[in-house]
Amino acid sequence: MPPQSTTVRRSSLENISVWTLFVTLIAGLIFVMPSAVIAAATTKTFVLGAGALLTLALYILARLSRGNIILPPMKLVAALWLPTLAYGLSAAFANVSFSNSLWGSALEADTFGFMLIAASLGTLAALIMRRSEHYQSFFRTGAIVFGGIALLQTIIVLIGQVAPSAVSPAFSIVGSLDDLAYFMGLGVVGALITFRFLKLPQRAHRILLVSGALALFLLAIANSTVVWVLVAIVSLGLFVEAVMQRGPKSTDADLEDVVTMNDASPEADEGAHSLVMPLAVLAISLFFLIGGTLGGALGQAFHVNQLNVRPSWQSTFTVVQKTFATSPIFGSGPDTFGVQWLKYRDASLNATPFWNIDFVSGIGFIPSSFTTTGMVGALAWIAFLALLIVFGLRTVILRAPEDQFVRFASILSLVSAIYLFTLAIFGLPNAVILALGFVFAGLFVSTTRFAARGQQWGVIFSRSPRLGFVIVFSLTILLLASVVAAYTLAEHYVATNQLARATMSYGSGNLDAADQETQSAIAFAPNPTAYQVQAGIAMARLGQIVGSSTMPAANARQAFQAALSAGINAALTATRLNPNDYRGWIALGSLYAQAVPLGVSGAYESAKTAYQKAAALNPTNPQIPYTLAQLDIAGKNIQAAQDDLKTAITLKQDYTAAIFLLSQLEVQAGNVKDALTSALAAAYFMPNDPNVLFQVGVLYAAQNDYQNAAAALSVAVAANPQFANARYFLAAVYAKLNDLPNALTQLQAIAAISADNAKAVAPQIAELQAGKNPFPASLLSITSTGTPAAPVPSKP
Repeated sequence: MPPQSTTVRRSSLENISVWTLFVTLIAGLIFVMPSAVIAAATTKTFVLGAGALLTLALYILARLSRGNIILPPMKLVAALWLPTLAYGLSAAFANVSFSNSLWGSALEADTFGFMLIAASLGTLAALIMRRSEHYQSFFRTGAIVFGGIALLQTIIVLIGQVAPSAVSPAFSIVGSLDDLAYFMGLGVVGALITFRFLKLPQRAHRILLVSGALALFLLAIANSTVVWVLVAIVSLGLFVEAVMQRGPKSTDADLEDVVTMNDASPEADEGAHSLVMPLAVLAISLFFLIGGTLGGALGQAFHVNQLNVRPSWQSTFTVVQKTFATSPIFGSGPDTFGVQWLKYRDASLNATPFWNIDFVSGIGFIPSSFTTTGMVGALAWIAFLALLIVFGLRTVILRAPEDQFVRFASILSLVSAIYLFTLAIFGLPNAVILALGFVFAGLFVSTTRFAARGQQWGVIFSRSPRLGFVIVFSLTILLLASVVAAYTLAEHYVATNQLARATMSYGSGNLDAADQETQSAIAFAPNPTAYQVQAGIAMARLGQIVGSSTMPAANARQAFQAALSAGINAALTATRLNPNDYRGWIALGSLYAQAVPLGVSGAYESAKTAYQKAAALNPTNPQIPYTLAQLDIAGKNIQAAQDDLKTAITLKQDYTAAIFLLSQLEVQAGNVKDALTSALAAAYFMPNDPNVLFQVGVLYAAQNDYQNAAAALSVAVAANPQFANARYFLAAVYAKLNDLPNALTQLQAIAAISADNAKAVAPQIAELQAGKNPFPASLLSITSTGTPAAPVPSKP
């Protein structure tokens, strides 16, 4: 009879829930959709969420069918939920939409929903894995997955060297190159601890050794400094521990009178055997840390270098401090670091190549969450990590489990959790790596039930009717809630994918498909980003209508009004759902601006108000005042346009588009000297731009500086030999300098461009051949409209 009950137990829902948890983590880790439309990060988060809910449902059914519940020590289980609680409070009380805080725009990690998933996975790991065989299954499966990924990624790198069109050597099924480095580092740490505390069969030992070697190879290519540091620290710790555990040899004469062989530790031989591996890994880690450029060169040699740009520690904590000044308790709200970054970033970043990148995270995941969850979140993370480290060290040092494998599981799970959460401080791991941190923390909590003086708490429902009723009722409600959560998660995932398809269709010019897919996304889960895409589609339709030469005027007018109205409504909805996203206000302003040239009453004022709100949310972005200047020009407010352009240039001194436009406005105002100064500034930053050089040459000519005019126009012609206008004015300048042969050469080059050009310049060529200057003196002066004459087609 007992064997039968054991068989039933092992095939129960509880064991199924254990393997469901394993499959969830594996699927989230390696799941890759063969489509460029569906974002891998979004899919991985969805897989984790769906798997967590399924595991939870199976666990609840298992407990209800068993009629009992068994819990590990609950202090650290409660600590697992501290960051999630902080996210929940921030989502509820910060000045943000709760729906945006729950899942973000694409199931991002810095959301309340993801933190619920991660904490649930950690808690389920603590509750479901209760026995030594569960730990063995977990680590055996983990070792197989680690070895398989290390082998597969090595093959991908090697194939990418000979067939890069088939697969990129930088491709990673785990996520980014950094995510691969994080996971390989975790595998190396796990292998070192396994070699130190377990005696493996020879075959398993060799397989794990090869997997570790491949992981070190991939780490060398990825060359993540923080991973090398953590691997070095673990290697050093294991080496020191192994040395301390070594027993004396029989030939140690110095110790014969103090220690006998009978006093030697039973782990002496094992400790001696495990000295080599941590020492070797420590040496490799230090080698790549000291010779930092070597790793970069190795990555370049294998064509796997990826640019990883993040805000600095100083920039991140500047945003944190300024956010605390306005929202100290609950922060700015989940998934809003990007909003705060744009609001408080240093304008000096405009002088770097990354001036127009809207960062959505800071230097690390946890420091970024200080901004989004405020002091509540900062205290929650600090308390959780402190409790994990304190309870963990106390357990493995003072209360280590007696069973060797459970002791190993306790040490490895604790070190892995600390390793992964350290990465979350210094880096931006993806959702799966973050979730693994919670799972390892939960697994460590599970092992504490076997610690010295450890205990677990259980309730048999039938023996404690009142408490059993409360637990059963709570579990039933939780089961029903998991169904609702699964539905909302699926809705947001489908909406995110539909929106990704809409964005791709919009980029390819298929506006009808983009519109249908955007409406589908909104039907599943209204999202401000979807409405922004709708506004962009409306803008594209307006451009098509204006550019159409076949549509009847009445139909064009009606279609224009319909597209404009639909676009404005979409943009207004986007700003209502997320008033802190400057992109929604830009979209709204751009749509109103389309009506300004038509003289629609209030269009100019409405567009300007929208742009000004965008500027308030992103005050250091020079593109916004530049866009405002373009609006002011359309609204014939030239003085305001000049002020806006000067603001843009102050924010970014090498903003050539603003400099060039300002020079054109100065020309129109007759301020040739100021216009030349602006044009020269633009030419300094764009020395090969033919349009800028053309402007410089014309302005020099207007000031009778024909030598400099000829030099600038010559460079413009060299940069674009088809630039007919530049050649024409260069010919006029040469004629003014009495260099008629060169003037003739330029006009002949114009004639060679097209038959129309040949016909247009034929009279001037004839006069030059007769030794006469065919250009009127007024050609090289600024006209009453503020622009030079342009008698031939220009092909810039």
